[in-house]
Amino acid sequence: MGQSDNSPVNWSDKILIECIGEAPPPCQAACPLNIRVREKLRFMQQGNLAEALAVVLERCPFPGILGRICTHPCEGACTRNSLDQPIAVAGLKRYLADLAPDAVLNVAPGPDRPQRVAVVGGGPAGLMAAFELRRFGYPVTLFEAQPFLGGALRLYIPPYRLPREVLEREVSIVSQLGAEVRLRTRLGRDVHLEDLRRDFAAVFLALGAHKGLSLQIPGGNLNGVRNGLSFLKAINEGTLPPVGRRVAVIGGGNVAVDAARAAWRAGAGEVHLLYRRTADLMPALASEVEEARREGVQFHFLTLPVRLLGDGRVQGLVAQKTGLGEPDAGGRSCPMPVPGSEFTLKVDSVIPAVGQTADFSFFGPGLAFDTATIFRLEADPVTLATQIPGVFAGGDLVTGPRSAVQAFAAGRRAALAIHCSLQGEPRPRELPPLTSRNTNLIVDTTGVAPLPRQPMPDLSLAARTAQPDAEVKLGFTPAAARAEAARCLACACSQCVKNCTFLQHYVHQFPYTAKELVRLLQERGTTDPLIPYSCHYCGLCQAVCPKGLGRPCLSTREALVARGQGPLPPHQGIRNYVKWGASPTFALSRPDPATGKAARVFFPGCSLAGHATAVVKAAYAHLRRRLPDTGIMLNCCGAPSYFMGEKDVMLRVIRKVAGEMAKLGAQEVIVACPHCYQTFQEFLPEVNTRSIYEVLGEVGLPDGVPAAPPWTFNIQDPCGARQAPHIHDAVRRLIADLGFTVEEMAHHRERSICCGSGGMAPAVAPELAKRMTDFRLSEATRDLVTYCASCRARLAKAGRPTLHVLDLPFNPAWQQTKTQPPPHSLIRWWRRWRLKKHFGRI
Repeated sequence: MGQSDNSPVNWSDKILIECIGEAPPPCQAACPLNIRVREKLRFMQQGNLAEALAVVLERCPFPGILGRICTHPCEGACTRNSLDQPIAVAGLKRYLADLAPDAVLNVAPGPDRPQRVAVVGGGPAGLMAAFELRRFGYPVTLFEAQPFLGGALRLYIPPYRLPREVLEREVSIVSQLGAEVRLRTRLGRDVHLEDLRRDFAAVFLALGAHKGLSLQIPGGNLNGVRNGLSFLKAINEGTLPPVGRRVAVIGGGNVAVDAARAAWRAGAGEVHLLYRRTADLMPALASEVEEARREGVQFHFLTLPVRLLGDGRVQGLVAQKTGLGEPDAGGRSCPMPVPGSEFTLKVDSVIPAVGQTADFSFFGPGLAFDTATIFRLEADPVTLATQIPGVFAGGDLVTGPRSAVQAFAAGRRAALAIHCSLQGEPRPRELPPLTSRNTNLIVDTTGVAPLPRQPMPDLSLAARTAQPDAEVKLGFTPAAARAEAARCLACACSQCVKNCTFLQHYVHQFPYTAKELVRLLQERGTTDPLIPYSCHYCGLCQAVCPKGLGRPCLSTREALVARGQGPLPPHQGIRNYVKWGASPTFALSRPDPATGKAARVFFPGCSLAGHATAVVKAAYAHLRRRLPDTGIMLNCCGAPSYFMGEKDVMLRVIRKVAGEMAKLGAQEVIVACPHCYQTFQEFLPEVNTRSIYEVLGEVGLPDGVPAAPPWTFNIQDPCGARQAPHIHDAVRRLIADLGFTVEEMAHHRERSICCGSGGMAPAVAPELAKRMTDFRLSEATRDLVTYCASCRARLAKAGRPTLHVLDLPFNPAWQQTKTQPPPHSLIRWWRRWRLKKHFGRI
């Protein structure tokens, strides 16, 4: 006897390792701060705004800032992009922050620790590092060169995007937590790195990238040319000289677009923005580009500046059109100049916004690297530790110019790395992310209807002109916020739970995964055996799982049997059923009575033999006529024992069946029961096993089958045939050959729902089994036909007209049979005994 898998799969372990149900949704995976966006939106859908804000604050203590200026990679990853538009995640974060602006201040430092930590730089990375280090309890001193905190947030982002009252309120959290803030203290001038290394246990450098790159073309040094960072800084400080009537901005990032919009507010009549690639390749936020268009900024795509014209002061810009060539190292197509395409723009000011880097002159002498030849500081990609002992670095200083949310994320990572270093602790296996990640969560959007994104109101152009610093985006109204949150799909897999009433009964924690059941089985499976024995072991969880995982309860049942705790007392009748069904009283093995040979045997199974004796007789007679040398075998395959965890009992039964087949010389078995088919396939692979439904398709139907009335059936595909598409096809061909039609239920073939009798669950959990039956019947709109006698009995007993498919060719009275309830168990045993006597006489 063979077995298809010599090393049985431990489905519980596989589920814990491979189940994607608890993988982060796309929005959370894309967020460098790992904000639980889905949970935030679920609370908003429930009207629980305080809990929604609490979800944000657990990983983002600056929600008003990021709700306004975040590049929101979460929205780019949103599943709704494939349907309509992404959820306005950033706008909803801002809505929550504006509802309770002081909530960000309700946080306390951790228990005091002795080691002092210096943070250099009061921008996003430094602010987050100081915040997290104070939550760990470390005394923190924050050094900032400017007379205010905020770094690039304050220096370069215009107030019409980030109001100063929002910025000042949220950055004050660092002082509220007890960090010492030293403003107007520049590294390399007022304080030196070696001093910090001496006086502090660790130093985190978060200096940003504040050095704008110059335009390397002729005329780049003319008066009126000012890089984007210094231009925005002067605007925000109120020290900008007149820009003139015509302004040209060079670049395609957020600094370029901010500069263009700021130039319009500064009085420019014409603002031109030149970008060397196409609009879809611009790194700037699409929403900001659209606002710039509304404000009259003229975009020149596929355009490259060649030289600036002027006598002391810039007066013109010569540009050239470009085409796109091969991709560069970042994957974007390289712009290639188009010969003969030059044109000239009259300009009064030119603002290059073509990149930025860190200014390393602040460090002073004596470092392990040449500050004149580098553009970013090297740091360990995991710990953010530099080559200088005790010194960590992160944010734009290390990565080059990135988004604010990535800088905040670097500050969090640095704080954890410093904490582990100072405490001598190993790093956590899962570190806070530094950037967007992928997720292996698979989300099914079948049947999800498009739902338009809620627009956010904004200032009119006239109001923007009258109040240049006024915030343009006005935020969501309560009604709009509720409607927008309602668009969230709460992305989760949960396919197994959605399709199983057993899992729905035991799995209660969102996002509802089989992992929760496995953990429950590990905790209580042996002390509360009703849990594993309530599973129908139908395999639908495995069929709907994107990873093909499922059936975790069988190993727990087997463990209970090994400990003498299973099967349960209510299973005794089923144990007797297997024992008696395989006993000489009811079992029979005979060759074809006409030839005395058995090239194959017909194995109707124990259930069909008791429920439909006449059908078994007629089917066997037909097989003998069309396939001489077909023997008969009445026996049990042992599947019920296997489902109860008594694998050894099943193996004894199936070995006995194999021995009887060997005595007859049979090399093939024709089964009517799908569970018999499944058992033979798995545990007797050396035997050629076929279903009678396939065989009937080959040998033909009985002669004289009356013409079928116009009848349409729903098909109940049994669990045992779930992984047998050829049987699904054969049954449907058989029904069609008989002249009937089929209307498929929503769950059919390999995704069919259990009838409720699977896994011996009704013996111990009748109410749960009834739920499964009701679930199955909820999709039925026609009379049912199935090819499992147990399915027929279960569904007919529930009051649904149901037939076994073999009734159609072999039971002339099938129209009466379909409404008859299943026979009592004693009658079925009597019928099986009579059937054995019948085959013993022919």
